[in-house]
Amino acid sequence: MADLISIDANQATLSGDLSFDSVPPLMLKGRQLMAASGGEWCVDMAQVTRASSVGIALLLDWVRYANQEGIDFRIQAMPELLQPIINISDLDALFAPLLVA
Repeated sequence: MADLISIDANQATLSGDLSFDSVPPLMLKGRQLMAASGGEWCVDMAQVTRASSVGIALLLDWVRYANQEGIDFRIQAMPELLQPIINISDLDALFAPLLVA
């Protein structure tokens, strides 16, 4: 089970297990939160407990949506468990500028 909770108009927290069942509704919810953000949106992933390539698919969907809509999208606390997938998929250059400490 995963959840995406809005902290304020510009930030949300993603938590739980990112799975093939949980990600599709999260894609839509993330897009809705971004659309209401006023142009800047950050997702905190510190509470993600499990993820696989489907987690990368979620982030790629949000990156594409943000680019399409002109939204400044950032990722806070990218889970280390996603790093091997990012590396092998040659996505380091895409995600590096989006990461905040």
